[in-house]
Order: sequence, then structure tokens, then C-alpha cells
Amino acid sequence: MKAYKLHEPKSLDNFKLTESPEPAVRAHEVKIQVKATSLNFRDWALANGWFGYPGEVLPMVPFSDAAGVVTEVGEGVTTVQVGDRVAVNFFPDWHDGPFTAAKVFRSLGGSTDGVLAEYVTFPAASVVKVPASFSFEEAAAFPCAGVTAWHALVEQGQLRPTHTVLLQGTGGVSIFGLQIAKLFGAQVIITSGSDEKLARAKELGADHLINYKTTPDWEAKAKELTGGEGVDFVVEVAGQLARSLRALKPGGTVFQIGAVSPSDEAPNLRMLPLATQRLQGIYVGSAQMLADLFQAFDRNQLKPVIGETFGFDQAKDALQHMGSGAHFGKIVVQVG
Repeated sequence: MKAYKLHEPKSLDNFKLTESPEPAVRAHEVKIQVKATSLNFRDWALANGWFGYPGEVLPMVPFSDAAGVVTEVGEGVTTVQVGDRVAVNFFPDWHDGPFTAAKVFRSLGGSTDGVLAEYVTFPAASVVKVPASFSFEEAAAFPCAGVTAWHALVEQGQLRPTHTVLLQGTGGVSIFGLQIAKLFGAQVIITSGSDEKLARAKELGADHLINYKTTPDWEAKAKELTGGEGVDFVVEVAGQLARSLRALKPGGTVFQIGAVSPSDEAPNLRMLPLATQRLQGIYVGSAQMLADLFQAFDRNQLKPVIGETFGFDQAKDALQHMGSGAHFGKIVVQVG
């Protein structure tokens, strides 16, 4: 079979398409013919050697998000069968329940092989059936970015119509956050450096738009838009924690997720207890969260936003597009 592998030393030059043996299915596992994968900023960062994982072994199959068809099941598998359309959870060992270090030790395309291959095998408990309303490309968009936004706003935030959510940029997590927030009736403030992207966000239901290039003090603008009170939740993907905290209302929560454009400004954490604010780390989520997210979108006839689609032989081009920051929503690579 064909599979991409990231070799030592990490770089796009060492991100290579290879011929590899098909993986053998073991007891309690399923074999999946991958139909589509999607990218996250993490994939770009890993491919360029910006960071690594404990236990990482190169060469490694990259990417974490995939959807496909079950072609074989191992002994003891009863939850899925051959022919089922499934997506793979970001953490193959986090099936349900609260976060533990053991459940997140293995992350696809990071500390263990990922999904950018024609065939993969994973524990049956780490795959989720895909509703018929979603294409493989759409299903592949959910596992990392979608579950991250769902975990933050729904599982942790207990989102309600009275809440206001501040979203940074228009990448995968933020656009899923926008769709989820509007699904629950919340108000959304979203930032971007592109008026064109902000216009697209408005079409998806964003209530307030801030161009951070023309309004560099976006945190002050967010507070102004809430009558000086501040927002209930900030989905922090930019690495601007100090500014995000200034946009937050008393009793609000910053969900710390990523750092695509980190600031050197140190946050003033001493004020958190005085304002009863919360700083909550979010590290994707469980297979059950993925199943719940699929059901929520399916019931409400929502589709994930896919900005661009690339062919399997264009995976490196897809990574470079991710690195450019020009995308809106998710980037997908078709496999089979």
C-alpha cells in the first residue's frame, strides 16, 4: 500500500510517499481503507520539526484525522462490521470518560503512527460510525478540530444562549466553534485579519466581526461589544493569553488550546482568583465526544466547513497551504 512517512530530521523535504506493507488486524482491532484525511495546524508544525512527542519514533505516518470503510475486523469485535463507514478518534485510547494521562499518551500522527495511508488498523473502541449524511471528506474534518471545540464549549463550558464566545481566526477549531456556538444559540465575536474571511464567518452566523489588522486592540473591542462586561468564553488558539484574559468577563473561562501566533506578553494570572476566572486547557477529546458531535451536526443538518480539497499525491501541497494561513475552515486530502 501507499503511505506517507515523516523521516528524520523532520522537514517537508523528509515528508515522503512510500510503499509499505498493509497492516495486519489483531484481536479487538479493525482495518480501515482510508478514504479521506484532514489537516490541523499541528500537522504543519510537526512536519517542520517545531516540536515532538515523548515516545515519538521516526519514520512515522503523519496526520490524525481520517474517515474510511472497515474492510476487516479482528477477533472479539462486535461494535462495527465490514462495510461500516467510520472515523478515527485523535486519541486511540480515550474512548469515554474524563481525561487521564494514560488515555492521551498515544496521539495519532504524533506519538504513534497516524492515518495518511491507504490502510490503517486501530482498536474498535477508538472508531466512531459516520452518519450517512456526511461524505468521507466531511467526516474526516471532525476528529481533532471539531472535538476540540465541542469539548471546550459543550463539555466544559455547558454552553447556553445567554453566553458570548470570542473566537480567534477562521481555522478549523474556530469555525467549528462558531457553528457549535450558534447551534446552542450563543452570541459569537470572531477575529481575523481578512475582511473576506470575516464576511464568510458572518454568513455562518457570527454576530460581531473584528479585523485585528484595522483594530489591533481586539480585546478592548470585544469588551466594548459586550457593554464593557467581557465575554463568557475565549477559545484561545492564537497564543495571546494575556489579551484573551483582558477580554474575559468576571467568572468567564479561557479555553487554552493552541498558539499559532504566540505573544511575548506574560499574562497576569494573579487576577484570576479575584475575578473568579478560569483558565482551562483543552486537549482534543474522547471517541464519545466525537460520536456526540456527529449526532449534533447530523440532527441539525449542519456540515463542516471545508475550504480546500487536495489529492493524495498533493499532501505536501496541502501542508504548505496550511502553513500559509490562507485557509478558511478545514483542509482535506482525499486518499481512496
